[in-house]
Amino acid sequence: MATQPIEQTLQGYTYKRPKRTSSDAEFSLAPEESKSRRTDQPQSGSVLRGYLRDLLAEAVPPGEDRLSFVDVENHHAALLTDWNGEVKSELATLGVDTTIPFRLLHDPAGAATVTGSHPDSEMINAYFAANPDRARELGKTLQYGKLAATARNRLSNSDMERPLTTEAMAWWYTTNMDSSQLFSTTGTVVGAGNTPYKGLDIRV
Repeated sequence: MATQPIEQTLQGYTYKRPKRTSSDAEFSLAPEESKSRRTDQPQSGSVLRGYLRDLLAEAVPPGEDRLSFVDVENHHAALLTDWNGEVKSELATLGVDTTIPFRLLHDPAGAATVTGSHPDSEMINAYFAANPDRARELGKTLQYGKLAATARNRLSNSDMERPLTTEAMAWWYTTNMDSSQLFSTTGTVVGAGNTPYKGLDIRV
């Protein structure tokens, strides 16, 4: 049965989400309220919030103590642009034809591999195997993309610009995002405008 969107208003945030059960539809963005409702959650939930808090801290603008969801979008775009440019330069030095875009998958184990056809796919795969830091950088960058997309799909423009502490934003994400999505296999097209494909989330 198709679900109908329902509108939720949480601490000033208004967005639409699929209609589920009444208990599932009632939750709050506020860390204090969310904590009281989720005390029976496994310890992994607090570990995830800590991970998100640390990840989001890197997107806080210099000199600020808060960030907005737009800051997360901007941080993702900057990281992806820098990573794409640096990796293409290094691959070109190795003799890879970087004028041909290629699809790159990053899996939960931290590996980055070419999918699809490219004349230098073996060389590209060998590069990432020898440079695991580049693969880790890609994984983190794609996680920012998933965070940015989740917020953009759920929040209004004004809510996207609202400044929050990293703690409050981490609570929001743990409430509104499937944690498995954050660590799922994801792809990006290198050399094609820095655009991740298939909605940032490719599961294989």
